[in-house]
Amino acid sequence: MPPQQPAVASRLRSFETMSSWALIATFIVVLFIFIPSASVPFVATKTFALAIGALITLAFYILARLSRGNIIFPPLALVGALWLPAIGYALSSAFSGVPFMNALWGGALEPDTLGFMLVATVLGTLTALVLRRPEQYRSFLSTSFLVFSALVVLEALVVIIGQFAPNFVSPAFSFIGSFEDLAFLLGLGVIGILITLRFLELPRRAYRALLLSGAVALALLAIANSSFVWMLVALVALGLFVEAAMRRRPETVDSDLDEAVVMTEMPAETRSGTHSIVLPLSVLAVSLFFLVGGTLGNALANTLQVNVLSVRPSWQSTLSVAQNAYTTAPVFGTGPGTFGIEWLKYRDAALNSTVFWNVDFSSGIGFIPTSFVTTGLVGAFAWIAFLALLIVLGLRMLIMRAPEDAFIRYVGILSFVATLYLFAIAIFALPSAILVALAFCFAGLFVSSTRFASGSKQWGIMFSRSPRLGFVIVFSLTLLLLASVVAAYSLVEHYIAATDLTKAETALAAGNLDAADQAAQDSIAFAPSASAYQIAASIATGRLGQIAASSTMSKTAAQQAFQTALSAGINAALTAVRLAPSDYQNWIVLGNLYAQAVPLKVSGAYDSAKTAYEKAEKLNPTNPQILYVLAQLDIANNDIKAAQADLVAAIALKQDYTAAIFLLSQLEVQSGNVKDALTAALAAAYFTPNNPNILFQVGILSAAEGDYAGAAAALSAAVNANPQFANARYFLAAVYAKQGDMQNALAQIKAIAALSADNAQAVASQTASLEAGKNPFPANLLSASSTPVK
Repeated sequence: MPPQQPAVASRLRSFETMSSWALIATFIVVLFIFIPSASVPFVATKTFALAIGALITLAFYILARLSRGNIIFPPLALVGALWLPAIGYALSSAFSGVPFMNALWGGALEPDTLGFMLVATVLGTLTALVLRRPEQYRSFLSTSFLVFSALVVLEALVVIIGQFAPNFVSPAFSFIGSFEDLAFLLGLGVIGILITLRFLELPRRAYRALLLSGAVALALLAIANSSFVWMLVALVALGLFVEAAMRRRPETVDSDLDEAVVMTEMPAETRSGTHSIVLPLSVLAVSLFFLVGGTLGNALANTLQVNVLSVRPSWQSTLSVAQNAYTTAPVFGTGPGTFGIEWLKYRDAALNSTVFWNVDFSSGIGFIPTSFVTTGLVGAFAWIAFLALLIVLGLRMLIMRAPEDAFIRYVGILSFVATLYLFAIAIFALPSAILVALAFCFAGLFVSSTRFASGSKQWGIMFSRSPRLGFVIVFSLTLLLLASVVAAYSLVEHYIAATDLTKAETALAAGNLDAADQAAQDSIAFAPSASAYQIAASIATGRLGQIAASSTMSKTAAQQAFQTALSAGINAALTAVRLAPSDYQNWIVLGNLYAQAVPLKVSGAYDSAKTAYEKAEKLNPTNPQILYVLAQLDIANNDIKAAQADLVAAIALKQDYTAAIFLLSQLEVQSGNVKDALTAALAAAYFTPNNPNILFQVGILSAAEGDYAGAAAALSAAVNANPQFANARYFLAAVYAKQGDMQNALAQIKAIAALSADNAQAVASQTASLEAGKNPFPANLLSASSTPVK
């Protein structure tokens, strides 16, 4: 075969260079990209950039292989292991019964989907295949440290600027996503710097730059104060300290003076070992300091206004959901992206007594445990096998078959430790999409470095020399290239749909129904989803409210517009239910639309609404809000007994459910059972005298009986038991005003306003009236107009 011309060789090599730089550029873009707009989804944008970057890198890699006529592989054991989780997701998507498009991308390109796992796996595989030379490793890691240093500087500036201009930028803003995700990345950077300074001889300028970046990263990590990150950093620092101490050269000296002389005359390589000991020891000390004194880190975060709150289910709750899910779908799980559905079915009703009682968690304690639930035993086995192969083969390579070249050995150690660090986070926490993708990327880098292990070798296929084999491989690579184009088109559609859906949600929250409707229809046009149809149904509910409140429309026009909006809303809600029958919110929206027609005595409206609400209750059996909505429906249908039963059941699920307590008191008054209800409430207060909810009910019922002194005493006791009880303060103020005590009434209203900005706005008119000496409250304290303060 004649030698290649320089121009041809340069062109062939350029495709390889472009593929490696496309891989690096993908992570740089994903790291920093954000669009400062509430109508652009932050997480979906980063996932979209990851996927597009993976497809571009794949396209360049395929072109490089087609041009060179060969494919070079590292040892295949770990390459195959990289694909095990994605295979588990694929099997679950195919056989769990979840609609395939939901399993592929979810509603907004979520991480717990087959599509994202394919993207992460492709990036890891491309890292193993594209980066295969020492100079490529050096470029990849050098660029990574430069980007990390830039990120650290920018995040430090954000914290500093946020102290002086919090309206311009929040001190807790993070380019990664949440501040907790930033802590995970900072920990990775600190570990990488420690390993680099331990195993590489660097120029003085690079050495100082890494030290400075590491110091700033530690400062930011102290603000984030993640105990789990501190623990992982401490373990790595301890390991490096022990390793450095054991490798120091022993010196035989007769005195301290001789020791000083000997140490002075030692070569530079050995003297650098002192720094290798001091650095990990210093980081270990800092890590232990913040682990032991966690309150110091919290105080620092509060002082700098970086308040990070990470809320997720506990291990016990996650395992409970998994156990129940495995009873119905043990092999293939409930399907990718369905943890939230299973959580609502099996969550502990005791959570109703916490502030997170109405939070619908979509993930468990960690990313991988969540995957165990959604992909079943197939996914669990895939993750366990992948991690076991990675650890066993990795340790075997680093301990028994370490590469002879010091730099390659450093690359292997760094990539292996970084991989274990990131997957440990994926087990015990919920990292963002970019961190999960980085875990696979570093795993791919480690797989690539195994080709240089002692006794190991890479192998390849020279399909350009075999016509038959060449045809098969060229045809396959061409199909893969075309498939990547089709995947890119589908991905763009889903991202635009997700963006339009976010716009619709934002416009609906602002009350702009026309803009919300247009955005929802655009989302449906690009990629129909249950979420988009749910928004469309909610928009129809809003239009029905506007029509009912309109004083300018004629009766005939109002009836026609009402029927049109109701019909469109019901059709949208039914479509949402068809696309996602396991989402209780779709049934709630459908029930709300039917409920609009109940006061109009439309035939079948009540039964249809009740059926929809009951199906929602089956999907979310411990949610008291659904029972409260059912009670409102029964009231609209003049079935007071059924409404009372629903409210009693709601209060049984959540004893401090003030809205249900208040509505039940109203029904008791309307039914003429005030004395009996008051007697029962007083008996309950006797046994639990400090229960603010029972005291609140006593106060409401006493006011309904005209006993304002007793009402004031009970409501005052409720406020003393719970100073944050805004509803009790509201009605206490009304009682004071009824007694002519405007000063105390104003004091209670001001206390409500001080609780939150929303409360201040809600009671602004009452504040103004009381300051003018007027009673702003209705004569009947239990009338429907006396809406409790949220």
